Amino acid sequence: MNSNTIAAFKGGTGRNQMPALSGDLSTATAAKINNDNGTTSTALLVVPLQTAIIGASNPFFGSGALLGPAYGAFFTPDGGQSPFFSSTSFEGVPFRVRAHGTAVMGANAAQSLQINLVLGTSATIGSDVILGTTGAALATVAGGACSFSIVAELLWSIGSGANGNVAGRHSATISFLVTPTRQVVSDVITTNATAAALAASNLSFAVFATAGNAAASTVQFSEFALEII
Repeated sequence: MNSNTIAAFKGGTGRNQMPALSGDLSTATAAKINNDNGTTSTALLVVPLQTAIIGASNPFFGSGALLGPAYGAFFTPDGGQSPFFSSTSFEGVPFRVRAHGTAVMGANAAQSLQINLVLGTSATIGSDVILGTTGAALATVAGGACSFSIVAELLWSIGSGANGNVAGRHSATISFLVTPTRQVVSDVITTNATAAALAASNLSFAVFATAGNAAASTVQFSEFALEII
């Protein structure tokens, strides 16, 4: 995370951290976050609106909607800072969504790994729109350790003359370490390609891992972040 981070999840076992995905990952599986009651839910990065509560500055500046120094934020009459975001804060403003992590894939003649960044809120990848991918599933007969990274730079606008779609570009890399195999995707055009205009409240992102077969594997997302560029 950095000073431009709006919202993010880190890998780990604590509350609101992303646990490792493990076992049979042959069905596309979304990154999860830990809940207080011992369950998990899909890790969703949501573009914040005016009422969003997404963290606070340290030292505390008075508004729970702030994350980091609120450069340019307005002040209320009592000296407190008003929420930094409104429904138009991301109107025509470029932003970045990125995910990184490591994995240990079970050895199998048909083993592979693919990471997909999506627009949507469903834990079923077919119900979302893929905005970025590490490319064709990278095969590794030997399985073993690997690392991956995917970054999408996006723009959304619903103002005059805009279609309310998300567009931009993405790049990605995935690399197996034991049997050196690497795949890079660079500057690929990205769009949600839908005729329906998206409101700011529809700007939610998830990330999925898919293994080539059922051999027991482990995928650990180390960071999943939304940033202003």
